[in-house]
Amino acid sequence: MDEILERVKANRPALERWLRALPGYAGYKEKELRRDADRLLREALSQRLREAADRLFRAQRRLADRDLSRVEELDRLVRRLQTLADRVRTASYGYAGFFDALRIEERELEALYRFDAELLEQAEELPKAVEALEQAVGGGADLSLALRGLEQPLQALETAWDRRAERMRALR
Repeated sequence: MDEILERVKANRPALERWLRALPGYAGYKEKELRRDADRLLREALSQRLREAADRLFRAQRRLADRDLSRVEELDRLVRRLQTLADRVRTASYGYAGFFDALRIEERELEALYRFDAELLEQAEELPKAVEALEQAVGGGADLSLALRGLEQPLQALETAWDRRAERMRALR
């Protein structure tokens, strides 16, 4: 995920590189770049969650054609995925302007970036779990097992995101 941070750094305009020579500006700008990289990570995570929710919704619709008894469970999982995607997309990323009283240290921003990068890696389990559920809905596997298989990575992501939110509150 460090390549995202490096890409953001590489796209700096010439005036900005000149401003970095001003006392105090370089540290401020480095923080801004880290915030931008973190925002990009969170957008990618939110998109993955949204895609998983969309696939799950389509599976729910297919299941509704033949078995209404499990549709409510799928609906609950779809809503949880959508809610988590929205929380990730709209989350605070440690913004503090150049003249703001609140100063977030670079190491704290780095920790948030690393935390979000780990969440993005954790989210890689969702497509596999959704695929297993899609197969179960299609009649190729045990639906109860597939539901539990999706519940576990989703719960882990929700718990991790709650920890991130607590950390952000502590920084304020």
